[in-house]
Parts: sequence; structure tokens; C-alpha cells
Amino acid sequence: MLVGRQICSIDRVKYELDRGNDDLTEWAKSVFNIWFESTIQDDVIGCYREVMSWVNSRDQFLDKAKRDFANGADGWLVAYAKAGRYVVVTQEQFKPGIKNKVPIPNVCQAFKVPCIDTFTMLRIMGVKLIGFEIA
Repeated sequence: MLVGRQICSIDRVKYELDRGNDDLTEWAKSVFNIWFESTIQDDVIGCYREVMSWVNSRDQFLDKAKRDFANGADGWLVAYAKAGRYVVVTQEQFKPGIKNKVPIPNVCQAFKVPCIDTFTMLRIMGVKLIGFEIA
């Protein structure tokens, strides 16, 4: 998530990462650990209810897709961004007709939560990668 010109994530994403056993898990524990924000806030919980109500009311999504979304961090990520007026950063793409997954950008669009990809975030932050050009 992009907060001004800073990056953070949420505790629910950390819980998902903690189940892993790879370099990303180790990096999240050792380097990024202080940047996971708590979702235990009244405004975030209220926004999460709105997000889940919207998802569950969509006939477009299969029941399994709705369950998977409810059991993961994605809904909380959108809720946290909505509550704090932050920008969601994801590599997922908006997919209007998808049935078997609830894409983060689809939910962000429904709630007018800004949603960008990683390369857009890097451009906004002015990050320069030596030997690479971000178009």
C-alpha cells in the first residue's frame, strides 16, 4: 500500500506471509516487519463489512471465489486503504467478467479506492533502477 510517499502493508498480509518458508517470508520478518499496520480499528472493520457485503451481493462471483476472498487478506487490504484514503498496490488486473476470483482492482473500483501496479508506484516514488527503464 502507498501512504503518501511511503510503503506499508497490513497485519493480515503478514499472517499470510508468516505461513511461508522462503526469502520473502524472511525479508518480511527481518526488514519489513515494522511496516505492517493493524487492521483492528473501528473504521477499518466498518469498511471491511462494506467490502464483504459488496462481494457477497455480486452474482458474478462463484461462491468459492467469495469464500477465498473472505478468508484472505485482500478484502482487509481494500478496507484499510478505503478507511485511510490510501492507494492499493497490486499486480492484479481489473477483470470485469471474472467469476472464479475476486480481483483486488475490481473491489477497489467499486469503492473508488485508488489502485496501481508496482511499476506505477516506483515511478510515483521516483525510484530509479540502474540498467532498467520503467516505461
